[in-house]
Amino acid sequence: MKKWIFLALIAFQFSNAQESASIIASKKNEVKFDVLSAIAFGKYHVSYERFLNKDFSVGISGGIQDSKNQKEDFDKGYDRSLPKYEINPFVRYALSKSAKNFYFVEAFLSANGGKYREIKRFDDSAGNGYYATQEDNYTDLAIGGAIGYKLYLKEKFGLELIVGAGKNLFNTDKSPEVIPHVGLNFGYRF
Repeated sequence: MKKWIFLALIAFQFSNAQESASIIASKKNEVKFDVLSAIAFGKYHVSYERFLNKDFSVGISGGIQDSKNQKEDFDKGYDRSLPKYEINPFVRYALSKSAKNFYFVEAFLSANGGKYREIKRFDDSAGNGYYATQEDNYTDLAIGGAIGYKLYLKEKFGLELIVGAGKNLFNTDKSPEVIPHVGLNFGYRF
């Protein structure tokens, strides 16, 4: 009798887990907000992800940066660039087979831009040279990768940790060489 009760409990648990996974898999869209970047870096980052099947998803994320500390560092000359925005299309592949919690890898592009400051030498009308700080805007495109872990609560609320980086390709004399891609996202899947 104990064996039958034990087997019934295991079967119930297995069917319940399968039902939970199928509920998550039936929801194909997710919107996310990066909590870590907002608190730590003054960067507001929102993402949309579309699940194509159990392994692949695609999406786009965008962020604007408005950090008082980074702006002060830029104004004082500690940093030569001040990132202001980025738009990141991405593709993800799930490394784990569970729908409720899984590891993933991500490849992304980053269209990014901001302000750049450099010291330039100028000549006046008398031929005397002087140096002055000149600000300019930059735009660039980066390619990068990341790894992450995603966990779902109540089949619709997602918690995601992602760590990676990208490298700017075209305007590297003005833009930052490396674009960090770090976040703790809280999302809603529907």
